[in-house]
Amino acid sequence: MIQFVLIFFLLIAILLVGLPVAFGLGSTAVVLALLQEHISINFLSITVLESLNSFTLLAVPLFVLMSQVLLTGKVGDNLFDTINAWVRHLPGGLGVATVFSCAVFAAITGSGAATAATIGMVAYPAMTRRGYDRKFTLGLLASGGTLGILIPPSIPMILYSSITNTSLDKLFMAGIVPGILLTLILAGYAVWRSKHGGFVPMPPATWAERKSLTVRNIPGLLLPVIIIGGIYGGVFTPTEAAAVGLAYSLFVTLCVYRTLSIRQIPRICLDGMATSCMISMIVIGAHLFGKIMTLMQIPQELTQVVVENNFSPILFILAMNVVLLVLGSILETVSVVLLTTPLVLPIMGSLGIDPIWYGVVLTMNMTIALITPPVGMDLYVIKSLRNDISLNDVIRGVAPCALLMVLFLCVIIAFPSISTFLPGLMPTRGV
Repeated sequence: MIQFVLIFFLLIAILLVGLPVAFGLGSTAVVLALLQEHISINFLSITVLESLNSFTLLAVPLFVLMSQVLLTGKVGDNLFDTINAWVRHLPGGLGVATVFSCAVFAAITGSGAATAATIGMVAYPAMTRRGYDRKFTLGLLASGGTLGILIPPSIPMILYSSITNTSLDKLFMAGIVPGILLTLILAGYAVWRSKHGGFVPMPPATWAERKSLTVRNIPGLLLPVIIIGGIYGGVFTPTEAAAVGLAYSLFVTLCVYRTLSIRQIPRICLDGMATSCMISMIVIGAHLFGKIMTLMQIPQELTQVVVENNFSPILFILAMNVVLLVLGSILETVSVVLLTTPLVLPIMGSLGIDPIWYGVVLTMNMTIALITPPVGMDLYVIKSLRNDISLNDVIRGVAPCALLMVLFLCVIIAFPSISTFLPGLMPTRGV
């Protein structure tokens, strides 16, 4: 246990120097390996190659690239216009449209940052023009963006699946009900807050306008149906779904909407490659760190401590939530998933904790991390929408939503069936 504490402080010290997380994890692993006589340096090079040799991880660059295609093709603009036409006349209609648009776009891209940026560019000016409180609007946009990693497809879930060898199909299905419930909670907050604010209601759209927008945007709305429906129906695996989704998104943006040109594709590929390489480097660093920890018997020692002290599953989960919330405020989501999962996996096995349920609890913590300062990614995405937006306003606006999300996390912990119901209806498949 003392050894683990020393390693932990060594890692924190390296990160505080300013080294990127991927290199911080990797360098810590190398230092520890050099101090262990029984660990060969050749083992590290083999581990680097093994870390990316996963069919499941192939879904990551495909979903990232699909997200870039849809972002550049402005599919989110069309989705917002369509949903807004149906709900804009209701109390808090624009807020509800914003949350629902975030949910739909999240089901398409699997990216919190892309969701917040895309919907935020359209929704922010629309809401502020109608008298919605500025801080409330910023907070709602940042919180809505977090749905990008809870509603499948979800990159943190893909990474978690690759580490734990848990069925990615079932993980994706486990995120659907919590994602829908969180969407309704945020929409309900938008209605309540709007009734107590100075918003100006919009006139209802005509049925002709609603029909026109809906028909025109059916190709975009079909994308999440194809991905999730295909996975649930057993038509293809999540990795195959990523390839199908990428091909379909290119078809929609190039041939149907014509909001994307062939000349833009090289730029999209470069942007997608940059994001995928960043994630890959973190995967390599975390895999090295996890392997060294295993060889040093750290996970086994932690498991022994838990067993000897008669930790109950619920006590362990509560403790992990505190750890995840703290780590989420200082590290980005991918790093937290890859850093903690190898260490707690043996403990979960000894306590009989359902890895599917824990995967949802972990992902829910990561949604909160996206809006937790100082590292919350969605906070900075929303701040970058306009030059006159301050980070302080975004943080103040997001605080009530963060509280609601923490309360919802408690509900997920108290009622595991919320997450495990849909996966329980599925047969086990590959990735």
